[in-house]
Parts: sequence; C-alpha cells; structure tokens
Amino acid sequence: MDRYDLVIIGGGPAGYVPAIRAAQLGKRVAVAEEDLMGGTCLNRGCIPTKTLVASTNLLKQSRNARKYGLEGSMSFSWDALARRKDSVVKRLRKGVEGHFQHLGIDTLHTHAVLKGPGEVIAGDVLLETDYVLLSPGSLPMMPGPFSADGVQTSRDVLSWNTLPESLIIVGGGVIGCEFASIFASLGVGITIVEMLPSILPGIDDDIRQVVHNSLKRSGVKILTANAARSVKVSDKSAEVTLVDGMQMSAERILVSIGRKARTDGIGLESAGVEFSSAGIQTDGNQMTNLEGVYAAGDVTGKWQLAHAGSAQALAAVDHMFGSGSRKVNPDAMPGCIFTSPEIAIVGPCLEEWEKRGIPVRTGISRYIANGKAVGMNETEGFVKIIARENDGIVVGVQMVGADASSLIGEAVIAVNLGVKASEIGEMIHPHPTLSELYMEAGESFGAGAIHG
Repeated sequence: MDRYDLVIIGGGPAGYVPAIRAAQLGKRVAVAEEDLMGGTCLNRGCIPTKTLVASTNLLKQSRNARKYGLEGSMSFSWDALARRKDSVVKRLRKGVEGHFQHLGIDTLHTHAVLKGPGEVIAGDVLLETDYVLLSPGSLPMMPGPFSADGVQTSRDVLSWNTLPESLIIVGGGVIGCEFASIFASLGVGITIVEMLPSILPGIDDDIRQVVHNSLKRSGVKILTANAARSVKVSDKSAEVTLVDGMQMSAERILVSIGRKARTDGIGLESAGVEFSSAGIQTDGNQMTNLEGVYAAGDVTGKWQLAHAGSAQALAAVDHMFGSGSRKVNPDAMPGCIFTSPEIAIVGPCLEEWEKRGIPVRTGISRYIANGKAVGMNETEGFVKIIARENDGIVVGVQMVGADASSLIGEAVIAVNLGVKASEIGEMIHPHPTLSELYMEAGESFGAGAIHG
C-alpha cells in the first residue's frame, strides 16, 4: 500500500495539469490512466483535429494563390496528413510523460476506482492519499438509432485509413461543424443533420450565420429542425431516415450529438459520491460531498472544454494545498470553434443577458475594414464587444474570422478585469494587425470606430 498527497483518476487536461501543479508544490502525486496520457483532448480531440485544421487551412489558401499574386496550388495525401497528426499527438504526449518523470509523478496505467475518502484502488493496488481528484472525462452520446454497428464517432474518424467520398454528420454543434470544415476542404461531400433550428447553438445568430454561409459555399448541405429517426449501416454505405420521412445516404455516418459525463465504473455510488446523469456535483472549490474528494473536467457536466477542466482542477489543487482563493468564473469562460472561419467567445451571449434582464449594448468592427485582414485576403467576419449599458464594462465578446482563437485572449483579460469597452478603444494597438479589430470595436462605444 502506497501513500500519496494526491491521487488523480484520469490523465486528461483535468488530470495531468493538476498533477504537475501539485508536484511543483512539492506533493507526492499519482495519476491512474487506463488509456493514453493526455486524455481525449490530446489524443482524439483538440490536438489531432486542430492539426488537421492547420493543414486544410493551408490547402485552402493555396487554392486561392492567384488572389495573393501567386501561381500554383497544393495537393494532399490523407496518409501524409494522418501521419503528421499522429506525430504531433505523440510528441505532445511524450512531453507530458517526460514532465511527469522529471517531477516524480507516479503514472499507473490501469483502471482505478474510488473506494472512499482517502482511498483509491488502482488495478489490484490500494492507494492511500490525503486527497482524491476525479477527472475521468466523458464519452460520446450514442442513443437510440445511433447505437447501430458501423456508426462512427469522432474517435473513429481520427483513425480512418481512407477518406470517404461522402459523409453524413448527425449533429451541427462544435464537433460536427469542425469536422464538416475539415473534410469539405478535402473534397468529401458533407451533409449536416441538426435537430435544432440552427447549427452551433449557444452562439449569437449573427456570428453563427457567417459560418453557416461559409459551410454552404464550401458545398456542405445543412438540414436543420430535423432529426434522425433511424440509421442503417452496411460495409459500403450508411442510410439515414429523418423524422419527416426524408431519406439520405452516404458512404459513412458520423454522430456528434454531444458527450456525457463518464460516471460509470469508477466507484461513485459505492463510495457515496453525489452525482446525476449530468455529472458529479461539486461546490465552488470543486469538492464533492465527500471530504477530500474533488472532481474536475467533463465529469462535472459544466463545460466540455479542455481549458475549463484544467482551470477547475487547478482551483481544486489550490483549495487542497494553497490559499483556496482560486475560483472558476463561469461568466469569463472562453471557447473557440475551429471552423472556417473560426469562432471565439468569452462570456454569455446576448440571449443570456436578455434572460437575466441586464441591459447591454454592442460594438462591432468588421474584418473588411482592417488593413491586415485585407492584405491577408481574410475579410470575412467581425468582432463584437458586449458591454453593460449602465457602466460600459465588457461582459462578453464574440468574434468570427481569421485567427479569432488567438485574438480572444485580450477579451478574456478585459472580461476578467472588468475593463470598460471605451477604454479598450483608447488603448494603442499596433498597426497593421488583426488586434486593431478589438480596439475599433471598443471605439464604437465612444465617438465611433475610425475605420468602421
């Protein structure tokens, strides 16, 4: 029997990140991960998909070479793209494993369950610990007709040896739209089926409409306000029947209707941890109802974002071994969607502020009026600042356009620090850069944006 300061179940972003931080604080840490270190994000989610996005973005730019005053274009090999994707994933995973070794973190490649406060069973070994952090992650939702053999998930897609000629994507959320952007760029015929009235729920209409139009221009068929009633998959084709009776077929089908907290098989019920179908219940410090037992990441059912899981886990470690002052502010949680063009947000959307009864106003700056964007031939999109009407404090930002995922960082700082939108407009930004879009959106809260 081994004794630790902290034992973590799960090695994803809500597991390996807090392990490193606790070890940096001089604590003895063990992480039990039955699969690959880095979890879904590093191995089958964020990293491999964004690696493919980088390749397909370059491919799309090459097809517009003449708009840059250039000649020629690129071709691609799916085998080569897949090898690069796997190489990037392996390199980053080895980096995490090397960091663990350097810090003396014990890695247990086995299934682990919570026995109770201060006790974890990893394989056939009982671990005693002062604290436990539960971060087992989530699993794809595959209800009803989607449980048929041959139905693909995002995990399956990233293991494809060949590309299909056509693909039906059930689910027009973040995962579905990202894969649609990737594979449409590679010449796959894509059809998105979304049961809600529009794709990308939770995003303001004006933002998601830009991506909707871009997907359609790339040849993606989008069917909304309709749901799949039945699915039939054979070796060479997939057939889907919708609720309204419409039938469609493609070579393959990808189901991306969301993920569910992984609460089964980790000892929650027998240990007495309070949880529901949504996930494990925690307080503001990420502690469960059991003293010394914490939870973070997808399993809490709050966000399905790698950085959110890491933030929750770091707050938990701070409560265990630090001041306990670190908290996760749900109104300052950023998110990025790597479609073409990209979407990035921080803070609640306009609809949410309306529900709360808090008057807000917006300021917008468009890519087409930005010198750097015009030079990059990236004129689609805009930056929108949301500020409280009574005091002008920035409470949210939504943007769609080139490099939006990198630009959102400045907005995250503004929302967390309570900066006024007009003050952003007065801050000097370097020219010519895309960051000026943020400044000009702030200027619209004063005398007006200079460039519109």
